[in-house]
Amino acid sequence: MRRSILAAAVLWAVCVGGPAASAGDRARPERVVSLNLAADEVLVEILPPGRLVGVTTFADQEGTSNVVGRVPPETARFPRTDMERLVALAPDLVVVSEYTDADFLDVLERSGLRAHRMRSLDSLAGFRAAMLELGEAVGEPAAARRLVARYDARLRELARRLEGVRRPRVLYWSNPMTAGDHTAIGALIEAAGGVNVGRELGIQGIGPVGAERAFLADPDVVLVGTWPGVRESLTGHPLLSRLRAVREGHMVELPTQLLVALSHHAAEACWRLASQLHPDRVSAATPGSRPGP
Repeated sequence: MRRSILAAAVLWAVCVGGPAASAGDRARPERVVSLNLAADEVLVEILPPGRLVGVTTFADQEGTSNVVGRVPPETARFPRTDMERLVALAPDLVVVSEYTDADFLDVLERSGLRAHRMRSLDSLAGFRAAMLELGEAVGEPAAARRLVARYDARLRELARRLEGVRRPRVLYWSNPMTAGDHTAIGALIEAAGGVNVGRELGIQGIGPVGAERAFLADPDVVLVGTWPGVRESLTGHPLLSRLRAVREGHMVELPTQLLVALSHHAAEACWRLASQLHPDRVSAATPGSRPGP
């Protein structure tokens, strides 16, 4: 299979004249394929549909994507990284991320296909930089700046409303994982006016916390996604059901597509969480947002 993929990549490189050169790379790409959900969500906003010729299948998944129904049916869908299918689609830019499989990135680099890799998708500032860089890569810097301006405005207004607020200690729970330092969910908690308990516990990235450690941490609030069974993993657990936040009903559910957003939709996620943590300061509706679940 790997030999077949490499053969397809070599054929593509021959047809287009080898690895992308400086003149070709500076041309505005007219056929863009996204192979990560963060790019799907940004490119839907800044590219005309005719130039976005491929997205991930995640873009259509309720509970995962913030752009369900916004990608035309004629746009190709990629359920996984598939070099042969990618070559057949003949893109002039492929957008991947720091989380894309390393073996596929190696094959993509050898293929001669022009690629852009989104990076720093673990913080609100990182999302901002990634959106601006993606706008430059697809030849739409002005559209990306407009998108980032709305993102910045929401976060500035949220920070203004939360100034001086008492910050509850929030534990993200995904049985038995939590979000520690250098995570998008940790950044979400802090921007929404909370203290990330996972960071307090010294956890780096997404990692296991365990029931006993979570119980001893005694968070004020437990944050969960809306996927099936996650609430029951707390309320039905012999130890975690006795957690103060669980007993007192201080459990916040955030729509999963917002909880995992690595794009401009993270600003809406911050606002929605803040409205649960600080309802006296923040209304439920995000200014300028589309209606959501």
